[in-house]
Amino acid sequence: MGGKLKWRFDASTFKLLGRGLITDRITAIYELVKNCYDANATKVDVEFLGVEKRSAKSTIIIRDNGQGMSLADITDKWLVVGTSSKRDATFSAEPFKRRYIGEKGVGRFATDKLGGHLQILTKRESDAEVLKVTIDWASYEQELLQQQQGVQKRLFTDLENDYEYVKHEKLFQDGHGTQLVITLLHEAWDKEMLLRLENQLGRILPPVFNLDPPFNIFLAAASLELPHRPIKPEPIEELATVHVEVKFDYETQKQGVVHFDEQLQEFVPRYIEPQDFGPISMEFYYFNAEAQKQFKAKYKNTANYIEGVKIYRDGVICTPFAEYEQVLDKRRDVLGIDKRRYQEAFDKLSTRELIGIIHITRDGNPAILDATNRQDFDDTPEYRNLKTFIIGQIDELAKYRAVIRKENKTRVQNNLKRASADVKDVSRTLNQIVRERPELKTVLAPAIAKAKDASDKVTEGVKESETSEQEFLRKEELYLSLMSLQDFANELAHGIRFALAPAKQGAEYIVEFFPDPKLNDRFLEYAKLIYNQTEVISTLVDFMLSYAQVDIEDSEFSIKEVIDGVLKGAHSIIFEKEGIMIETNIKDNIRLTGKRKFLEDVLANLISNSRKALVKENDKKILCETYADGDKLTILFSDNGHGVDSKIRDKMFEMFKTTTAEEGGAGLGLFIARSRMKALNGTIELISSVFEPKGATFKLTLPLKK
Repeated sequence: MGGKLKWRFDASTFKLLGRGLITDRITAIYELVKNCYDANATKVDVEFLGVEKRSAKSTIIIRDNGQGMSLADITDKWLVVGTSSKRDATFSAEPFKRRYIGEKGVGRFATDKLGGHLQILTKRESDAEVLKVTIDWASYEQELLQQQQGVQKRLFTDLENDYEYVKHEKLFQDGHGTQLVITLLHEAWDKEMLLRLENQLGRILPPVFNLDPPFNIFLAAASLELPHRPIKPEPIEELATVHVEVKFDYETQKQGVVHFDEQLQEFVPRYIEPQDFGPISMEFYYFNAEAQKQFKAKYKNTANYIEGVKIYRDGVICTPFAEYEQVLDKRRDVLGIDKRRYQEAFDKLSTRELIGIIHITRDGNPAILDATNRQDFDDTPEYRNLKTFIIGQIDELAKYRAVIRKENKTRVQNNLKRASADVKDVSRTLNQIVRERPELKTVLAPAIAKAKDASDKVTEGVKESETSEQEFLRKEELYLSLMSLQDFANELAHGIRFALAPAKQGAEYIVEFFPDPKLNDRFLEYAKLIYNQTEVISTLVDFMLSYAQVDIEDSEFSIKEVIDGVLKGAHSIIFEKEGIMIETNIKDNIRLTGKRKFLEDVLANLISNSRKALVKENDKKILCETYADGDKLTILFSDNGHGVDSKIRDKMFEMFKTTTAEEGGAGLGLFIARSRMKALNGTIELISSVFEPKGATFKLTLPLKK
């Protein structure tokens, strides 16, 4: 015996789709205003009445002059969860031809996020009367309460909503539109929150985008001293330190990318092959410290902040960027811009230093979709690649900042030195005058004292500047060492456990059977094993402790000792465990003067990359060779792994550009290796693999002179 089964929805469905999915008030208002956009409205009024305290009179009104809705629209579309009406028709009616942006059919539940009672007043141009629909979310809550008390359950689809036609001639000045009246508010609104809302609503359309026909938004809250006023995105280009724009070239089918030429010290657009996430256009506005001050001073009364990158689809902002968080550090970092640790040490920009506008389209970027919860995008491979791509563009802006900072630092230091020399020159001149004209000593004494005091202070300033620079370098070196240690520490912990296991087994054997003359040979065997494993563990711990001994002072060291210490000492247990054969060919045991720890970092990071590249190989090999050539020492570090992807070769030494993403690479190893080699006055580059046609070989070059 069989039959048919149907889906049924509990009365709590409205809470799951409203308060459950839409987690903040700003996003809720966004959703409702964007529905006005889809309705071909040219004007939207968002009005708050008595909202500073929750009361029976507290009201939010959202009114537009869109096309309005019929009873059939309400019945068959607005009241149908996940309606596909906007998916069937891609664009709105002429002359607007707006690409529909609300396609999931759950945005209407944003009203429940705001308040417990909703009244819809809507009218089409051809209608004689206004259609009034009442949705009492509070009654849905009551239904849930009754169910909890054992009253017979009614389904979400069984609950009814009232409607009627009313005369309301003055409601819609254009003769058509929709008005949402939300009462029984869940939360009070203060002026700061409304200023934040005003700022965010001003970003629904890009600041540099002119829509025709227009889409104008007005905000009013008389009780909070916010008179009816238009919300307009303020011009930002005039305040930005740098403005960079790149687009997709549809003629050549190439994707434009941001590129900062460090030699020319200017941005030069480049073009690459199309990306899997589809064509995009980008605008970036960078604000230095002074520009940030000017920006905040100009918009101090509008809660207008520099907020990082936002993505616009078909000219309208995507919902994951419509969040509110009073504490900036708690704001969702959807693109991961601020999640990159140590950004200040490595000139990485934060969201508070730039405004970015990314343009995508529904047709051109079909895999970049808003998540239903409005908190992020769907986690597709294309979206992940888009995030990585955008971070890469921001890093080019960071290069510009790094160059400017270096120039400013040099300029300040030179000015301090010149000032010091000038003050000393003045002091010498005054003393010379006194020697030649002793009668002026009393008159010039105050000037001489002030000149000496100024000279001492400038000298102290120069010394303090140099000390601060040294301290910064020391901290940066410590950060780099810790970042190197991250990848190694986890494996090292496993390595220590690997070494402890047989030692523990031997110790347990001795504890259990000692003394027993018959087993003396076995006791001796285990004692030697315990000793040897302890030595290995001691070597590993010493290597780890070296990370805490970062110093910017140079020392003399043996290349052979460094290479053997890293390859045959610290990592030996890991290599044994993973079946990696190590071969070294050190032709000249040369001693260098420099930072030994830096070279150890380079080798450790190359080892980390090689291990990941060798995961799927059966015959795993790492080869390290050295030879002297003139005034340079060359180290060739090779493995027979899967090699380096050609797509990343040009940027493989940049931070977060990884050659081993599939094996868990974080994109730090080669960046650290390049930074360390640069600090050693050396270079690192990828050359043809000695294990061709597979594998990778890195060439390290170091000067033999101090």
